[in-house]
Amino acid sequence: MTSHPVHQPHPHLGGRAPALRALAVWLADGASPATVLITGSAGSGRSRLLTGFLMLCDPEYRKLLDTDALQPDTVPPADLPAPPVIAADGLTPAQLLWLIADELGLGVDRTEDVYALLAEEQERPVPVVVADVDRSGVLRELDGPARAAQEVLLPLALAPGIRLLTDVPRAQAEWLAERLPAEDLLVIDLDEEPWADADALRLQAAAMVDLPDSAEAIARNAGGPLVVELAAWSLLAVPDGPAVGFPTTVGDALDLHAERCGTDELTLRRLLAPLALAGAGASLPFSLWEPLASAVAGKDLSSAFADGQALLLPFFDLLDGDDDADGSEPAVRLRHPALADELRERFGTTVRESSRRMASALLARLPEGPGRWSEAPAYTRSGLVRHALEGGILPELMADPAFLVHADQVVLRAAAEHLTGTGAELPAVGRTWLRLAPLFTRTQADARTIAGLLEHGCRQDGLSVSEFGVDLPWRTLWHRPLAGIAGITAAAGPDGTPAVVANLPGGEQPLVAHHAQTGEPLDGDPEQLVRPSDEDRETGALRLSVGGDYLRIWQAEGGQLAVFAATAPLAGADVTPDGIVLVADSTGLSALRVQIPGS
Repeated sequence: MTSHPVHQPHPHLGGRAPALRALAVWLADGASPATVLITGSAGSGRSRLLTGFLMLCDPEYRKLLDTDALQPDTVPPADLPAPPVIAADGLTPAQLLWLIADELGLGVDRTEDVYALLAEEQERPVPVVVADVDRSGVLRELDGPARAAQEVLLPLALAPGIRLLTDVPRAQAEWLAERLPAEDLLVIDLDEEPWADADALRLQAAAMVDLPDSAEAIARNAGGPLVVELAAWSLLAVPDGPAVGFPTTVGDALDLHAERCGTDELTLRRLLAPLALAGAGASLPFSLWEPLASAVAGKDLSSAFADGQALLLPFFDLLDGDDDADGSEPAVRLRHPALADELRERFGTTVRESSRRMASALLARLPEGPGRWSEAPAYTRSGLVRHALEGGILPELMADPAFLVHADQVVLRAAAEHLTGTGAELPAVGRTWLRLAPLFTRTQADARTIAGLLEHGCRQDGLSVSEFGVDLPWRTLWHRPLAGIAGITAAAGPDGTPAVVANLPGGEQPLVAHHAQTGEPLDGDPEQLVRPSDEDRETGALRLSVGGDYLRIWQAEGGQLAVFAATAPLAGADVTPDGIVLVADSTGLSALRVQIPGS
């Protein structure tokens, strides 16, 4: 009689053999479906399955696993290189696409060229893994996963030179399946046979709960791995609590645990609300948890929070200060994004009011005075944008230039673009900020530089704004719309009047001159104005380094003072002997008075 070896389940998954077998074939067999979508309900284990498979692909991690003990056909061949993995977490579609282009070495500069190269036939298709699509987008609650599927995943799946593996929410899996040839697609739905794995749930429950009958009941009722985890944590948190049954869904897990703790489920949901509204996977400084929960509830929840360790334990993770957005104190976040989805769905129409209350509570915690935004914690600068957007008060916040300068620029840009896409009207300074937002996010400038560029943008747009909540690197003396500038130079009149001469080839006047301090046009022949000598330039207070679309401003006897960046290539720059910086771009001609320390 021949005995068959008993194979061990994957140590990270406790099962999922049929799915692992299909993924191993995808990596090794060029004739198998070119695109594999891992999907299922939130908490079904999509990310966990993908992580478990990638463990088997990575040569270094394989050394930590006894691959001989696993079913052979679930393990990719050791001689295959690990596929590149690009995580979509928090990325815009453009950012995700460019990461993939860089990974593939496409070597192009334009988005349309990336799509064109992907469409070309390749001799040997390249496997590519895109992970965490459910967390894509700066503001996932809007349309991050949907845009990632439309703008990135579909072109990749249709590319003849790409073999794509990705984990996606069911809505995106169904959308992609409607647009891809059936023979080139495999959908692994972890809620459906043959991919659902009841044995894995039993092993998971048994590993977490040292009570065989309870573990069996948990696995039998649970709709997926997350529900098993939450049910097990509920028993561990209140081991002597009353018997209340076993959950089937994430919502059941919340309600039954509240009952086990002798608390109403509304109190539990209110306490967890700040974590749910913070954003997918986002952390919240621990010190803000109770005040924001009380703000959402509209009443003091400090006692319920103080007594709620067992009530809250199954649903959150505690992070070190290094993982916190503020980098200084412990932070908390929900154990899984599906909890946030469940809580938000149950809040329904009250999400808007809850978000408004959270925004108001964060605003109330800001210090008084003109520098209040510069002293705001990191969570306030990013989380406030999210809560104000959902609470319907972001437009009024965007009327404050100091808020615009100190807010998280990436998050604020995503929120503002969403607002304008819905037809909402931004205040004038907010529109100027949004026009410049691509510049701010591209250069990752500090608050002082953002303030200077926003001040200049306001002058370009005819706005008068004086307070930005930070000392400006310069003040814009004037701006003149002037099209077609090919170059500029500083100059001076016979009486010493500081001037700037602009070269306008093809114009009615090939040269025009303006007063450098006021911007007023100067009469007379610009050719007669005197250009600074080399000696004048050497003895001036400032030096310039001019790049394609930026200008570095240096103190003659010292270091760099400021960086002026433009939304388009510069047409010219110069500096007068008395320190007025002159800048020309496609919008016209400007003069800046740079702040020099000690002057």
